[in-house]
Amino acid sequence: MKRQFILAIAVCFTVLVFSKSAHAHVTMNPDTSEPGSYEKYDVRVPVEKEANTTKIELKVPKGVNVVGVAPQETFDHKLTKDDDGNITKITWTAKDKGIGPNEFVDLPIQVANPDKEGEFKWDAYQTYDDGETVKWNGDEDAEKPSPVTKVSKKADVDSENNQSGNDSIALWIVSIIAIILALIAIFKKSRKER
Repeated sequence: MKRQFILAIAVCFTVLVFSKSAHAHVTMNPDTSEPGSYEKYDVRVPVEKEANTTKIELKVPKGVNVVGVAPQETFDHKLTKDDDGNITKITWTAKDKGIGPNEFVDLPIQVANPDKEGEFKWDAYQTYDDGETVKWNGDEDAEKPSPVTKVSKKADVDSENNQSGNDSIALWIVSIIAIILALIAIFKKSRKER
């Protein structure tokens, strides 16, 4: 009985770890868009620790033109522009406490996509009220990856496939591990009863 209890705790811990890590990073939604189009992107920022997010900075990649930022109830925004008037960085600062543990915010922006296909990396910086700043500026396989937008003529198909694929991969992994651990526990219990 004691082993089954420990096994159940291990399964629950695995489920929590995998489900939290599957979504705990800054993303751009949609992650795929068509060349030359105007697109509304949501910068999704989750809180991944026991502190409030009070500031988010987003660097605009070269070749992409941000044309507007939607106002937010919980955050004010400030635009940094180059000499030609192009937005190069957006900084959102909390009006009050920001967003807390287990919360997230979508920060809508309007973007004029470039005419050429390509991948565009948005460096993001998330500051917490405890003073820590998480730098989301790594490569795709890094622990803290940058949000990436793929501009492609196959945008509609790619976006649907990526979104559903990314959401379900972690769930499949957790489900398979849970099933294997449950079968091991059942097998061991049935052998003891003989």
